[in-house]
Amino acid sequence: MNTPGETKALPFRVKLGYGMAELSSSLTWTLIAVCFLVFLIDVVGLHPAFAGFVLMVGKLWDAITDPLLGVISDRLKTRWGRRRPFLLSIAVPYGIITWLLFSDFGLPDTLTKVYFIVAIIFYNTAATILDVPYMSLAAEMTQDYDQRTTLFSYRAVFSQIASIIASAVPWSLAPFLAEVLGGEERVGWSAMTAIFGAFAIIPILWTWRATRGYELYPEKTTVSLKDVISGPLKNRTFLYTLGVYTTASMIIGAVGTVMEMYMKHYLGFTGTQQTLAFLFLFACTILWIPVISKVSNSYGKRESFIVFFGLWIVVQAVGVSLLKPLMVIPFYILMVLASAGVVTITLIGMSMIPDAVEVDEFKSGQRREGLHVGVIWFFRKLGIALVIQFLGLILAWIGYDGTLTTQSPGTVSGIRALFILGPTVLMLISIVFAYLMPMTRDRHAALKEAIRLKSEGKPWDESSIRDVL
Repeated sequence: MNTPGETKALPFRVKLGYGMAELSSSLTWTLIAVCFLVFLIDVVGLHPAFAGFVLMVGKLWDAITDPLLGVISDRLKTRWGRRRPFLLSIAVPYGIITWLLFSDFGLPDTLTKVYFIVAIIFYNTAATILDVPYMSLAAEMTQDYDQRTTLFSYRAVFSQIASIIASAVPWSLAPFLAEVLGGEERVGWSAMTAIFGAFAIIPILWTWRATRGYELYPEKTTVSLKDVISGPLKNRTFLYTLGVYTTASMIIGAVGTVMEMYMKHYLGFTGTQQTLAFLFLFACTILWIPVISKVSNSYGKRESFIVFFGLWIVVQAVGVSLLKPLMVIPFYILMVLASAGVVTITLIGMSMIPDAVEVDEFKSGQRREGLHVGVIWFFRKLGIALVIQFLGLILAWIGYDGTLTTQSPGTVSGIRALFILGPTVLMLISIVFAYLMPMTRDRHAALKEAIRLKSEGKPWDESSIRDVL
């Protein structure tokens, strides 16, 4: 196992294995972000405002459990490490809950509402048990500024593969399975997610096995929930990272939900054209990964984030606003360009988080990755919950009715405005946080050296790291 302060060169098989679990996490996360609100409204028949409420309840519960799980994983002490036991324990339940989340069993109206509230709570609990230790494990596997970007490149590749599947496949596979099984539309959705859920078990177990021996194991970590105040919330670098990643994640929640409605009701796309659009958006992210990684390694994470998120702003605020109905090819081109911003969230946004942990280590003398990941996941999911609830309320306000094939002109105009303006505002906020981010490669190297000197009882120079503290 790693020890604090040690940085191992990670073999290819380990980096590949670490990224595998992201297939499971992103598969379901994207499925919920892109499809769940539409599923609840159009397939189950829930009112848009209540459908948004279901998602908000799940995210709020999820947010509450994140810091708690982070503390528990920081304090866990086993011969298998602090994080990996959670991966083993949650693999099978995660797959089962994924299936249940998209299964409508035809219960009475009130029981159906209760069922989906309970199902989303169970899913988000499982997601916490997977995601918080999994994210924390990355900070333990390497403490090198650039090697972390490389490690997250593997995770980003699997994230985008899962996003391609989860955003593009359901619109064709669910109706196909419904027809094959001779049932209603809801039968097709349940069958499809049963397949997804069974598949999701395997990558989690793969990561659990592949990362054995690469987890950092401090001799002792003292941490409690009250340390949220003295640790993450007094960590300047962490707070800017929190702003970047939270607002960026909120964008995915907003775009994923409204994009399908925008394509269907404003652009007039067929189901096949919608599937191709999601394929262009997420498949091309894989092509952007080496480019973004190269820019990050050459100029820094902050600069890379600003450049590629800036490209997405131009696409969303200018390009999309110029589109007219049935403009298929121009929309596909815009999705290719926007995909650079989408993958930047996973590749750069996530790789900023472990760097902020070293600031806390310098101050406290302890490695508390779980605490910081738990807090950032809390605000990320709280932000997504608010966005989804806001979308549900706005859709109800503009008169969206999932039972109608054709929406009113006013509703279509509202969907178009929501798709253009909402993400653009959040993108601008995220870029401001990135611009103000104090952590750089040189400061991170100086910080690691100060941590080493401090741990050895030797004098250190704080002047070069004052900004990050």
